Amino acid sequence: MIPQRTVAPRIQSGISVDKGLGVCSAVPDNPAVGANGIGRQLAGSQTRQAVSPAAHRTLPGAPSWGRVLATTVSLWAGRRAARLRHPRLALILTACVVVAAAAVVSVIQVRGTSPRTASASASRPQAAPPAWARGAAGTVRTPAATWAASQLSSAETVGCDPLMCAALRAHGVAASRLVPVTQGAADADVVVASPAAAGQPNAPVLLASFGSGANLVEVRTAPPGGSAAYQRAVAADLAARRSAGAQLLHSQRIGVAGPAAAQLQAGQVDSRLLIMLAMLASQHPWRVVAFGGASPGVAVAQAPFRQITITGPDAGDLAASLALVRAQNAPYQPAQAAIVRLPGGQGVTRGQLALRIDFAAPSPLGLLTGGASG
Repeated sequence: MIPQRTVAPRIQSGISVDKGLGVCSAVPDNPAVGANGIGRQLAGSQTRQAVSPAAHRTLPGAPSWGRVLATTVSLWAGRRAARLRHPRLALILTACVVVAAAAVVSVIQVRGTSPRTASASASRPQAAPPAWARGAAGTVRTPAATWAASQLSSAETVGCDPLMCAALRAHGVAASRLVPVTQGAADADVVVASPAAAGQPNAPVLLASFGSGANLVEVRTAPPGGSAAYQRAVAADLAARRSAGAQLLHSQRIGVAGPAAAQLQAGQVDSRLLIMLAMLASQHPWRVVAFGGASPGVAVAQAPFRQITITGPDAGDLAASLALVRAQNAPYQPAQAAIVRLPGGQGVTRGQLALRIDFAAPSPLGLLTGGASG
């Protein structure tokens, strides 16, 4: 017989019914009392199922705490629902208990499986890094290979020692472009190797450098016409870039301020960018946000900026300008061109659309003077 309880007005078995909302409250009952003996029957059945097979075989494992908790909550909910006088409150109680049980089981499963997963991961032997990535020299080859893969023209062949060649292949440079430096730098357009590597003395023009001392990796090229002619071409090209930059600064269709203006005036911008900017300004007015793409380890006078970010037209005009840029032929065909969203700052709105153009290294000489080379 179920003992009677005293229930306060508007309160039944710990469940508030104010404003028609049910709030779950886990009030413990006498475990010896069940609704129609269902609790005792289930418990007995589970005990028999758990004990009987034990005499014949070894159990695969004890039930998880989540399963034990779910079973316990289910039995308690059955006893509680049977005692309530209002079916609606019984339904609310049952739903609340099921949700709470599911949440607890999920937490137990996550906490229970995470250590096993971490233990399994820790027990797996980690693969050793490739030979080209090992040691201090390997930490230098990685940025050198990354730069060469993204900044050099895909039409250029690259001389390299065996480990550097492996690093370049791992970073996406096609094997057909790679030339072992033992065959001489004359067989490659660019050499990526240490200064002591075979072929480097035949490539005197420095395009980029990474690391230092015994772990130094340099990117070099051999200029047409020899070193003396190359130095004269470099000086002439610098003067031409300064003159072109000054003209662009006075254009009413090109807005430039801050560091970008100083870089234009100093001739530190690639000739291809200067010519491209003048062409685009004939279509729409633009504002230069920034120049970039400097070569690491090389003065900008020798390796000028090869990237520009500009804003101006609306989205439709940006798309048309992007198509125009991508339609150019060599040497004005960019390595990359895209419409990007700016992070903000430097006088631009966060999320503002801009056109970004990148040219590959090395920068050709003589485009502004009519004596193009490289």
